[in-house]
Amino acid sequence: MVLLAGGVLWLTLNGMSYVHSLRANWEAQRLQDKLEKPYREDTYGGKTPEETYDMFLAALSKEDTTLASKYFVVDKQAQWLKTLEEYKKQNLLTNFIKELEDTKKIWKKSGKSTERTVSFIYTNTISKDKSVYFEGQKIVIPSGSYANETMFELNIYTKTWKVSVL
Repeated sequence: MVLLAGGVLWLTLNGMSYVHSLRANWEAQRLQDKLEKPYREDTYGGKTPEETYDMFLAALSKEDTTLASKYFVVDKQAQWLKTLEEYKKQNLLTNFIKELEDTKKIWKKSGKSTERTVSFIYTNTISKDKSVYFEGQKIVIPSGSYANETMFELNIYTKTWKVSVL
């Protein structure tokens, strides 16, 4: 009886920390699973950055802004859906697509690319000041040469490439 009482006392004193540790590990794993879920379920994208870009352009050509936004990294999809919807509303998609197609023709792979990120750089030259309207505001872009970058990230869970910077 003393042995049983001693075992219960030991379990109460030492076993509770073990139970709390198990619970903390379980909660941490549950939180990790919750954070990873959108990435694990995100299957939109190609096997290469270029394929993803072409899929994105194809969706835009069909004016499917919802699909087009899914080719971006998870945390930028909502922002890009809003932007693409605005372009569509203002009848700017055709010009945007043409600009993106032209941009791809002058891409050069950046030296800072890794196995999980790929960056393409390109230069645009504007021969004279250009006025554009964005979100209701007139913006003047001065003439000159501008270095730009298009970046892609690999979704490590689905092995698909996603646009991260456009």
